[in-house]
Amino acid sequence: MIVGVGIDIVDISRVTERLAERILSPKEHEIWTKKGNEFLAGRFALKEAFFKALGIGIREYRLKDISFLPDELGKPHIEENETLKKIREKYEFEIVHASLSHDKGTAVAVIILERSDKK
Repeated sequence: MIVGVGIDIVDISRVTERLAERILSPKEHEIWTKKGNEFLAGRFALKEAFFKALGIGIREYRLKDISFLPDELGKPHIEENETLKKIREKYEFEIVHASLSHDKGTAVAVIILERSDKK
């Protein structure tokens, strides 16, 4: 069952080092220093879309509290940590589907939150 859907789009030219310091986890920050602002814009879009899918915006948590890392093929996945465990319990979802695309100076992300119907 789908619990929430979020989407966000970011203009890559508008992201800055200050934004990186505010939103990136240490692992993401390390990748950003190698990949640049396209990566940063994508992570900002993913995190904004994630909190939109929850329906809460970023009122309760910091964007640094969650981390989207690339898998071996480059697909973003959310990293498990204590904050994510708390969010999962509170908002009752199990799976985070993440999709990210870049085109013509923009990054767009879609998040779908899902839980099984076995309850």
